[in-house]
Amino acid sequence: MTLNASVVVPALNERENLKRLIQELKGENVNSIYVIDDMSEDGTEMLKKEYPDVHFLIRHGRLGLISAEIDGMRLTDSDYVVVMDADLSHKPEDVPKMIEKAINTSSDLVIGSRYMESGITNDEFIRQIISKIANTLFRISFDIHLHDCTSGFRVYSRKACNFIGKQIDIENGYVGQVDIVNRLNQAGFKITEYPVVFVKRTEGKSKLKMREIVNFFLFVIYNKKMFRFLLGFIVFLIGMVILSYIIIHFV
Repeated sequence: MTLNASVVVPALNERENLKRLIQELKGENVNSIYVIDDMSEDGTEMLKKEYPDVHFLIRHGRLGLISAEIDGMRLTDSDYVVVMDADLSHKPEDVPKMIEKAINTSSDLVIGSRYMESGITNDEFIRQIISKIANTLFRISFDIHLHDCTSGFRVYSRKACNFIGKQIDIENGYVGQVDIVNRLNQAGFKITEYPVVFVKRTEGKSKLKMREIVNFFLFVIYNKKMFRFLLGFIVFLIGMVILSYIIIHFV
């Protein structure tokens, strides 16, 4: 049975990964696939000829991850919209299960969670530490009781997509994922999580930069969660001390 859902895949120089991802997604019976590409230099645009049934939006310039996700949402008209990475770190087989979770729980956002019970991450150790510290800091600062607010593997309801599509100042990049969670939570949308296995990329390069990490902490500060931020920052410092000790003595 075809699911009334579209898949939005932001992409930047992920041609080989996209070829495999598209084939696997077609086996999951989704309505349509949208690839939002920021002028990749690896020939991604040529895939339009190879996959005429896939929607490609080639944007002029490096406009960023979150704006790509939102542009994709605006193009869709399905009941649910799945957003996932192009680097094969998110498993297409989880898509129907996450959509089912959204339907059964009447959720407006289902987050593919690496850190809840039964969730697994196979990412690099350093990135795991950064991610877990960021999630702990966000959870403490904003009092949102979710395990993996930074995950980019998500299912949105049409209602949530329409709401996000009207927001004109959502933070871009890594911090944008938590900005969206915070806005949906404040607006009263229902948010749940589904345990997933995060797969370490085998092709291409990670897009996460130190600038993105700095922007995350600035986002927490600028949103005036100072008391909770200070508590979270203490957690961050403790995490950094532990990480430094591990690197010095075991790496």
